[in-house]
Amino acid sequence: MNEAIVIKGARENNLKNVSLSIPKYKLVVLTGPSGSGKSTLAMDTLQRECQRQYMESMGMVADSVSKPKVDSIAGLSPSISVGQHVTNRNPRSTVGTVTDIHNFLRFVYSRLGERTCPSCSGRVAPVFHADSGAAALDEEEDFEGEHVQCPHCSAELEKLGMAHFSFNKPEGACESCGGLGHVASLNLDAVFRQELSFKEGCVTFLYDSIIEYYSYTLAAAAKHYGLEFDPDMPLMQYSPAMKDLLYYGVESEAFMKHDPDKKPPKTVSAGKFEGIVTGMWRRYKEKDGEQTGMEKEGDYFRQQTCGSCGGARFKQEIRRITVSGASISDVSAWQLEDVLAWTDGLKDAVPAEGQHLLEPVLVEMPERVKRIINVGLGYLSLDRQTVTLSGGEAQRLRLAQLLGSGLTGVLYVLDEPTTGLHPRDTAGLIHVLQQLRDLGNTVLVIEHDVEVMRAADHIIDIGPGAGYLGGTVVGEGSLEELMASPSSVTGAYLRDEIGPAPERNRRKGSGERIAIRNAHARNLKNINVSLSARHAHFGDRRIRFRQVDAPVRPAGAGGGVEPRARRLRRD
Repeated sequence: MNEAIVIKGARENNLKNVSLSIPKYKLVVLTGPSGSGKSTLAMDTLQRECQRQYMESMGMVADSVSKPKVDSIAGLSPSISVGQHVTNRNPRSTVGTVTDIHNFLRFVYSRLGERTCPSCSGRVAPVFHADSGAAALDEEEDFEGEHVQCPHCSAELEKLGMAHFSFNKPEGACESCGGLGHVASLNLDAVFRQELSFKEGCVTFLYDSIIEYYSYTLAAAAKHYGLEFDPDMPLMQYSPAMKDLLYYGVESEAFMKHDPDKKPPKTVSAGKFEGIVTGMWRRYKEKDGEQTGMEKEGDYFRQQTCGSCGGARFKQEIRRITVSGASISDVSAWQLEDVLAWTDGLKDAVPAEGQHLLEPVLVEMPERVKRIINVGLGYLSLDRQTVTLSGGEAQRLRLAQLLGSGLTGVLYVLDEPTTGLHPRDTAGLIHVLQQLRDLGNTVLVIEHDVEVMRAADHIIDIGPGAGYLGGTVVGEGSLEELMASPSSVTGAYLRDEIGPAPERNRRKGSGERIAIRNAHARNLKNINVSLSARHAHFGDRRIRFRQVDAPVRPAGAGGGVEPRARRLRRD
C-alpha cells in the first residue's frame, strides 16, 4: 500500500520545482507566510490533479480541469475540498435543512406533536401506531383526507404528516410569506425616474441594448392599442394607460382595464410586453427573494419580517403544536446547545410502544447536533439562513457533516478552518480533524494557528517569504523537527527567536470617533458603539485594546511573515 502522496517538480504559480512526500492517513498542516504558495500547492496542484485523474478514470472529459504544472503526483486518493464558501445561496436554505436536522424535527413533530382541539380547546395527544417508525423518515406521507378524533369532543382533526412541519410546503408554510419568514415590497421610486425618457434611462437598471430591444416591443404594443409611445418623452408625461403598460404589461389587470375588449398581442414582435414591475416580481419569486438578473445591483426590494408569523415561517396552527413543551419554530430558533438539551429529553416523550421505532431518530439527531457544536458552531440556530454564514462558519458546518459520512481513504483539503473561530473552540475543531484522520483519511490543512500546528502529525512549511520570495519547502516533519530547521521562519517563531514587530511611526489621529447607533442586523441587539484608534466604547463600558504583532520578516524574506494573524487583545 502506498503510504505517501509523492509530488515531483511542482511549478504552478510561484512554486519553485517543489518535490516532497506527504504522509497519508495523517493530519498534515501546510503553513508559512501568506502568499508563500500554500494554497497553490494544496488547491491548484494537489486538489486539481485529484479532480482531473478522477474524471479521467470515470471516462469523463476533463477539459474544465487542466493538468497542473507538475512532473508527477503518485499515491493520490479521491479528494474533497472543504473551502470557505457558501454553496447553497437559496434563501430557503437554513442550517437545519442543509444538515438534515430539520428533517428529523419534522419526523419527531409529526409523530409526537400535541395540539389543541379548535372545537373544545382540549389537548390532543399523538396517536402512535406501528407504522410511525423511522422507516418513514425518507418518505413524504400522503394523509390528505385522513382524520383523527379529538378524545374530548370527538371532533375530527386533520392527520398530521411531515409535510405539515415544512416551511417549504403549503401544508406548513405561512400563507402571508410563503414560508420565507419575510415579506417584500418594491421601491418604485428606485426603479423609475420620472424626469427621464425611456431612451435616457427612466428604468434605472436597464442597459443600452435592452433599452433598444424594449423600445421596439413597447412601440409595437402601443400601436396595437392605439397609444402613443415616444422614447424621448419624459416618463412623467406618459398617459395613465401608457404608464400602466410600461409598469405592468399587456396581460395585467392594471392595464387591461383601459381597453378590456382588446385581446393582448400573442408574440413579442407584435407587442407582448411583460411589464417592468411584473418582470421584476416574477424573477424575485422564481429565486425566492434572491435578487438576480438586471436589477441585482440595485436596492429595489425592501424586506421586512412577516407580520403573520413573526419570521417563524410556519402557519399559526403549526406553531401551536408542541413536543416536550416547545413548538418546531421554538426549537428552530434556539441555539444548538439548547437544542441538544431538548433532544436529550425526547425519550421521555416517546410512548413505551414507540421506543424501538423512534430510537434511530432520537440517537442520530443529537449526534448531528453534537458534531456541529464540536466545530465551534454551537451558537448557531437551525433557522439561520445559510446565505448569512461567514466563510469560516460554512466551512466548519461542512466539516461537521463530513464527519458523519463514514468515508475512508479520502484526501480532505481544508483552507484555514480556524478563520473566525474563537480560540476556546480550537480544541473542538482539532478533535474533529483528528476524528476524520482516525477514520482512515488524509487531512491536509492550510493553517496559521499554532494550536493546530501542535496537533499535526506532520508539518510542511512553505516560504521563506511571499510571492517570488516564496514557493519552496523551508522545513517539514514533526513540530520538533520544524523548530530545529534553520531555514524555517515558522520554526524560528515557535522557538521564540523572533521578537515583536518594531514600533512604526504612525500619524496621530484627529481624536474623532466613529459612532454606530442601534445596530440590530443579524443577532446584534441594538448595540451602540463608539470607535477610536485605540479605544472602543460599548454603551457605558470603555474597553482599551492593544495590538499583538506577528513576528517581523527575517532579513531577505521580503514579505510579511504571519504564522499567526495579528489579533487585538483586550487589556
